[in-house]
Amino acid sequence: MKFNSILSLLMAVCLLGTGSLVLAQDPPPPPAEDAVTPAGEAEENLEWGDYTVKAFTLSVWGGSFGGATYLDNKPLSDRTILTDGAGDIIAYDGGVLFESRDTRHYHAAIKEVKPGDAFGARIGIYIADDFHLDLLASYAAGDAVTSMLYTEDPDLAPDDFVRVDVDVDPDFKVYKGGIALMYNAKPATMFGIVPRLGFGLGGIINRYSHLEDKTALYLEGNLGLTYEVFDGFELAAQADLTTFGFEVDELGYSQMVSYATYSLGVSWFIDRVPEQVRAAHYAE
Repeated sequence: MKFNSILSLLMAVCLLGTGSLVLAQDPPPPPAEDAVTPAGEAEENLEWGDYTVKAFTLSVWGGSFGGATYLDNKPLSDRTILTDGAGDIIAYDGGVLFESRDTRHYHAAIKEVKPGDAFGARIGIYIADDFHLDLLASYAAGDAVTSMLYTEDPDLAPDDFVRVDVDVDPDFKVYKGGIALMYNAKPATMFGIVPRLGFGLGGIINRYSHLEDKTALYLEGNLGLTYEVFDGFELAAQADLTTFGFEVDELGYSQMVSYATYSLGVSWFIDRVPEQVRAAHYAE
């Protein structure tokens, strides 16, 4: 409280001092008449290169999240020896799966994220004719599932097994945010459809219901198609491949994992360059 009071007092003194200096100065002379340029005339004199940001795009999309496998244990052989705790599989509630300790009946655990729905948005910043930087955020959901090979009678039929789900987290979520450099390949336009490709990077959060979040930096490749329905409004289909290191508790290190996302969305184009300036640039 004392610190806040001192800080407030210092700010008040600075403001008073600044105000005194301003009042003590002579008012600046009015600008010469011939130096005054109307705002409209100044804007007309701007050229294409004077606009650092040429345009903006706002895109929203929905689609399918492909999921991935992040743990794939091999089947146990007759000569496999497991030390105490070596074969433990972490359950989605934070404990150890009972099935993973029953190695006579269960083995070869696989942990995967099942396909689900995905949604997202992009803000594109055009820095050139066909190059734009996209700020992006997305959300995806899919069940996290652990499955194992199950043998009902390992003595009489050791090779008679079936894969069964032993644990499920139905509230697994993926949050992603980053930036991508995109190129609209207009020279390859066909039937009004413009291909676009790019790459990006950012951060990803894999969120369980009870387990600790698995976060990482990702690299991403993008390939899409756009079609202008009418001026300033486009339909866009895109495929994204996101690769990152998924930290796996059972392994003690990160496993490289890739998520594929397929989406369909709409995009609004917001031009910042006057029509006559853009027309003159294209004419050149």
